[in-house]
Amino acid sequence: MVVCQFIVAIIGTVLPKDPAAVKAMIAFICIYISFFASTWGPGAWVVIGEIFPLQIRSRGVALSTASNWLWNCIIAVITPYMVDSDKGNLGAKVFYIWGTLCACCFIYSYFLIPETKGLTLEQVDRMFEETTPRNSAKWVPHSTYAAEMGMTEKPVEKHVEHTSDHEIV
Repeated sequence: MVVCQFIVAIIGTVLPKDPAAVKAMIAFICIYISFFASTWGPGAWVVIGEIFPLQIRSRGVALSTASNWLWNCIIAVITPYMVDSDKGNLGAKVFYIWGTLCACCFIYSYFLIPETKGLTLEQVDRMFEETTPRNSAKWVPHSTYAAEMGMTEKPVEKHVEHTSDHEIV
């Protein structure tokens, strides 16, 4: 995604009026959208649903959703001013800003988003108590929530009873 943003910025800066360059920019914007729509876009909703502790999960998801809507609104409002020729006059150079922000998101996610694959919500809470997001991929749960609550069956011991004629198992 970062690469697509910077390619659009470079092409738009070097060849702003070339029809082939404009087609290439449109193609890379579409590639960016497809990558975003299949990774970071829906992935953010999964992450916010898992990373908050159970006690504050509903409030955390609500605040994250409100923040998402707020920033989407801000971006939608300021972008026309950034690219308009009588205001910011950035044109395609705005993609340098978007590419840099995209790179910051990559760094943020690499260092601060934990790996929660295959864990229950309770195990994610326990993981945060015991490790850091950077080391979360190596963390292994010690037990399951059901075992901690005493909801699992105890192993059945095999008892063999001997009688004179046959054995009863």
